[in-house]
This record gives sequence, C-alpha cells and structure tokens, in this order.
Amino acid sequence: MLPVRYLNNDEIKELLSVEETIVVMEDLFKDLSDCQMPPKVYLDIPNGDFRAMPAVVKNTAGIKWCGVHLNEGRTKRKVNIFAKVIINDVATGKLLLLMDAEALTAIRTAAVTGLATKYISGGSSEVASFIGCGNQTKYQIEAILNVRDIKLIKLYDLDITQAEKMAEHFDNTVVCDSVKDCVEDADIITSLTPSRVPFLEYGWLKENSHINAVGADAEGKREMRPSILTGVGVVVYDEWEQCSHSGEIQYLDEVNSNAKLSSLEDIVSHKKIDLINGNGITMFDATGLAIEDVAAARCVYEKL
Repeated sequence: MLPVRYLNNDEIKELLSVEETIVVMEDLFKDLSDCQMPPKVYLDIPNGDFRAMPAVVKNTAGIKWCGVHLNEGRTKRKVNIFAKVIINDVATGKLLLLMDAEALTAIRTAAVTGLATKYISGGSSEVASFIGCGNQTKYQIEAILNVRDIKLIKLYDLDITQAEKMAEHFDNTVVCDSVKDCVEDADIITSLTPSRVPFLEYGWLKENSHINAVGADAEGKREMRPSILTGVGVVVYDEWEQCSHSGEIQYLDEVNSNAKLSSLEDIVSHKKIDLINGNGITMFDATGLAIEDVAAARCVYEKL
C-alpha cells in the first residue's frame, strides 16, 4: 500500500493560485447544501489558541488543526500560525492527502476576500487599502487585483518596515503613516490585524466604500470601532454561527445598528444580491471556514 502523499507549503504555492482559488470558492458558496460544518473548537492558551476545524464538502471530508500564537515584542506584534489539513474521500473513507496548511489558509482566505469584493464592492473601485502587512497580505492584494481594476494600493502597518517590504511586490503602491491616511480615499479597505482594540473609524471612510474585515476570527478580537457597525448599510458574513461568536458582528448587540445582514452564500447565489446597491458603505465579515480549507485541499489533490 502506497503511503499517503504529504505536501509542504512550497509545493502548495506551486499548485494553487489565488486566481483559481477564487473560482473554487465561488463554486462553493453558490450552494452550501452539500456541506457539513460543525462550529470551530477553540482551546485557549496564553497569547493564542488552538483550533480544530472539521467539515464535509460534497465528496470530501477533512479537518484543519491550527495553532495561532501572538508573539508580542517591545516594538511589534507578530502572529505565528501553524497548521495541517487532512482530507478523506467520503465514498470510501480513504485518506487522500496530508498537507501543511499555512499557505493553503492564506490563499483560501484571500480568495474568499476576492470573491466577496467581486460581488459587494463597487465595480469602478480604483483605490484599495490594506491595514496590516503580515504573511497573508500579499495574497489579499493579489485577490483584490484579480477582481477589480485597482490604480493605487495603500498600505499601513504598525511596523513600517513590514509595509515597505510589502510595497516592493506591487506597482503603484504607497506606504501610509496612519490608519486614517490609509483609508480616507479608499474604495476598498481590507483589515488584516490580530487587534483586540478597535481602530477603524466610520468618519474616515469614503461614501459607498467597501470593508473586508478579516482580522477578527476569534472571540475578543476586534478591528472595527462601534461607529462602523452603527454606520454601515450592509454586513455580509461568511457563516452566521461562527461570525456571531468570532467575527466583528459579535459586537452588534453593543450598538444601535440598522445594517442589513446577509450570508455570503445568499449574495453569491443572487438570492439577496439586491441588498448591495444603494445601501451605503458595505462590510464583509470573514472568520475563515473549514469548508474553505476542505474545498481548497480537494482542488490541490485533484491537481496532483
């Protein structure tokens, strides 16, 4: 019997692009009826947590085991993510593939941001801002560039050297001195930080802009100040049960919000696509789902 194939992060980067993963995610979110996904299991530790994320997507079952550790130094905060994904064939129970999941997670997370941006943001968007320039940001920029004709990329990070390094990968890029400067004239804002102290203010935002809130993916994390949840016209979430406990909308009860709510599935399937037009600033609340990991892993397996 042949041993199960194991793939490392470098091999996954060679096999899986952001562009094709957006297509995989679009196909996934058009219809989630063939999926199963129990809530994430969190095990809290000092400066982080461990997460078990099981799911079934059509003919594939899988689980991601992920450790998230926040290394807080005197001058900067660094998030370290350690993860593995394992997938099985539903029909036979056969173990198909074991892989590193750091690259897979970054690519599928960016692809879902790209998918949401494609359906929710204005089609004429030209300025895209990114707050936080860690390991995921390069893929996030690629995803936005894939779905919108961006003329200017604006970057901000507490560690300015991180932003400057990120700027080297892309043309038409500026590094900003503050969050406010970064987002003021942006059509699309993507926040990617581990913050537990909200920092993004509604009054800084351009009319009819779109926010991708990616950083808050566990209880207590928060990037949006109350004015954002009060002011936005539409909030699209990746999955209600998970987002209402781990995403930005875990704080909805604290504010007087009139935002219209929708799942990403209902937007991509066009069941609620009419919510988007004419309702002001929009926000996508992304917590990261196990179904995304399993769908992306299956794509990798089939390419082998």
